[in-house]
Amino acid sequence: MDQLNRLEELFNRCMNEQATEAEVAELTVLLQQPENEEKARQLIEQAHETAPDMELPVSTIAAITTAIFQAEDKQAPVVMIRKNRYRWLRYAAAIVIILVAAKGRNLFKFEIFKNPFAHTQPPVHDIMPGGDKAILTLADGSNIVLDSMANNQIAKQGSTSIIKAAGGKLTYNAVNNSNEVLYNKISTPRGGQFQITLPDGTQVWLNALSSLRFPTMFNGNNRTVELTGEAYFEVQKDAAKPFLVKVGGMQIDVLGTSFDVMAYPDEKQIQTTLIDGLVKVSAEGQTKILQPGQQSQLQKDGKLALLNTADIESVIAWKNGYFKFNQADLQTVMRQLARWYDVEVNFEGPIPDFRFVGELKRTAGLSTNLKILSYSQVNFKMDGNTITVTP
Repeated sequence: MDQLNRLEELFNRCMNEQATEAEVAELTVLLQQPENEEKARQLIEQAHETAPDMELPVSTIAAITTAIFQAEDKQAPVVMIRKNRYRWLRYAAAIVIILVAAKGRNLFKFEIFKNPFAHTQPPVHDIMPGGDKAILTLADGSNIVLDSMANNQIAKQGSTSIIKAAGGKLTYNAVNNSNEVLYNKISTPRGGQFQITLPDGTQVWLNALSSLRFPTMFNGNNRTVELTGEAYFEVQKDAAKPFLVKVGGMQIDVLGTSFDVMAYPDEKQIQTTLIDGLVKVSAEGQTKILQPGQQSQLQKDGKLALLNTADIESVIAWKNGYFKFNQADLQTVMRQLARWYDVEVNFEGPIPDFRFVGELKRTAGLSTNLKILSYSQVNFKMDGNTITVTP
């Protein structure tokens, strides 16, 4: 029996959970052979076409995962299975990679459960992920670089003390004995994120390349802040003082709730996604009332639309330490990576019409995440802080 036939036989035995430990080890060796790469891909695609909802057995997952990483002189990760996620092809603690036809388009599926290169040294020219970085602009215009400040009281604005704590957190402690209203602004750079507790107790998480302008004390009949970029809000309830977010010609009225606002100028639309509670979104004479799980979308032409079933997990993935894509195009994927890793992205040649589904760790080096994406047959070249993408 030739090598390709033996590979097919062992693969099928693993799929039927009939393989012995010795046969799994043999399959792993065959999968590592470069000349078998195309045959392995064919077997995987045929398995998907035959039963797209099937779960790949643990033995096959172990063999494929080990082969991928040993072939690249990497340490194979521990095999894990996550249930009820992308029902076929769960490649355990590393990645799920497959190209399949999906409604006339290429769909690239992958999953990351932990950094597959956690036990190896990063490449010499790798670009490390972003972190807790921000600049606080006080009422007098002076700036404080928060990531270089010690954890302690760093300033005072009127009767409000500003405390920096560990883990990229800033807290405003207001004493309600002053009518003086001062405004501060916190800004994150590309490759930065930060968390702030506003004077009323509202929690705000800022994503990269974002800013929030706010008063150091909420004395009026509302609590108004101004946002650029992206932020996740957990608003402290106060029926007597509605919480208002002004962003890009739009206003969000809140009583007490959790929601995400994404308003980057290079994105197609401003999105407000409600996690729980109730919000009203207004723009150019239009109004939408959001229920939990819904998303408003303010288009570039001024139209305000409502999406009834938003992908909440994808929307707030950044806050939880990863990227999550649900049929995102390549440009969308690269815009998110560019903001977090502080890089410029250039496209050369026609942009492939892939749709990406899966997760990437924000704690991984850029080269790790580009390597995973490159399995979609898109090529990436790193030159300093510039990434060139080619078909």
